[in-house]
Amino acid sequence: MGLRLLKTALMALVALIAGYVAALAIGLIAFDIFEVSTREGANAMGLAFFICPAVALVVAIVAAIRYFVASGRPASPTARKPWPRPVTAGGAALAGLLAGFLLQWILAGRSYETWTAAAFVSFSPWIGALLLGGITLFFTRRGARPG
Repeated sequence: MGLRLLKTALMALVALIAGYVAALAIGLIAFDIFEVSTREGANAMGLAFFICPAVALVVAIVAAIRYFVASGRPASPTARKPWPRPVTAGGAALAGLLAGFLLQWILAGRSYETWTAAAFVSFSPWIGALLLGGITLFFTRRGARPG
């Protein structure tokens, strides 16, 4: 029981740090997107000293409760069945598509020296979808053993 409490405390500490960093990153990105004026620095101080610690505390409490409950359960005697290959590849392709759209959004408004660079940025969602879907299909094929 003592080791379980120590692991729960360590999990809460990790979640506290991760929650603070995530809240700070999201807050700074939101400041940039919505063009928040930080002339006096009051917004950044409010983010760093009030909003981020509050979010981090909530994340740490939820993570500690979740870990404590999950660590007390006995291991499941039956192994879970893996997702079908098309579903896994489709999910990876969707993730690649979203990553490509993110890349397009980041690189929007820049001028390109060559047509190749502009074409790569234009087709990056489809390139990401095909690459991640293909890699997922490859790894799920190699993991399947003949019965």
